[in-house]
Amino acid sequence: MFHKRMFEMLIRNLTLVFATMAVVTFHANAQEVHKYPANIAPKTTLHGGMLHKVGTLQVESVVNAGGLHLFAYDQQGKPLDLRSARGLATLKSPGSAKRYRYDLFPETRKDKSADSLVVATDLSQFTGQQVELAVQLIGVIEGERRPAEFTASIMVPLSKSQQVAAAIEAQGVCPVSGGKLGSMGESIPVTVGDQTVYVCCAGCVDAVKEHPEKYLAVKPTLTVTPTTEADAAAIALQKVCPVMDEPLGGMGTPYKTVVEGRVIYLCCPGCAKLLHANPTEYLAKLADQGVVPPLVRQ
Repeated sequence: MFHKRMFEMLIRNLTLVFATMAVVTFHANAQEVHKYPANIAPKTTLHGGMLHKVGTLQVESVVNAGGLHLFAYDQQGKPLDLRSARGLATLKSPGSAKRYRYDLFPETRKDKSADSLVVATDLSQFTGQQVELAVQLIGVIEGERRPAEFTASIMVPLSKSQQVAAAIEAQGVCPVSGGKLGSMGESIPVTVGDQTVYVCCAGCVDAVKEHPEKYLAVKPTLTVTPTTEADAAAIALQKVCPVMDEPLGGMGTPYKTVVEGRVIYLCCPGCAKLLHANPTEYLAKLADQGVVPPLVRQ
């Protein structure tokens, strides 16, 4: 009798185990069926964003310091009306486990149609970084109940003020006086045609306008400077020179330079030329290590 009860209990337990496995398998398969394959194509599009192929759709993402816009197109490239669509986007920085969630809603026009989903929010913390973008969209195609999903690695561009600060840092000196930009107050932009140069003071503005062929030819200087105590925290975070893979400080006082609006620390001045010759490679290397170089102070 005892053995019979043990046998019955064993059969019951095995039945529960197999039932649980069936439920888990069902949910795993359901997720697989409901997820579109994402074939990311880094193309420049109508709105200057990145194009993502998601099932039968093409979705364009435009990310900047002011928020996120998404546009959708059919297979022929025709814009879709997104008035009934909704979305959820998450952003994640390299080396960080924290994810930031944003709800996307239609940007309605006067005729009640909507050519984009949008969230207007401050994304300045991501500017200049390569971030992971994950998006879920529903209601893009009428009658389609499955969400359209994709993930992509994108570079969030610098804000306008950050771009100006980076350009001033890269130029380094006033082309008229030869003085360091910022040493006489706020640098002044002078634009002639489609070229802009920064000068140290109002007295240099007319000189550039009168002789643009002379002063607009100025090339950015490759500025490399020794670090100070104010850089200690950033040096501790970066730890290693991206060019030589040497510990910062292992060859004496580390040096710093600016690339794409961010301060990069080097083991020696000689690494700056290699860094500036191929910044994408070394910035990606730092990103893989979870390092986000600090922005140039404005």
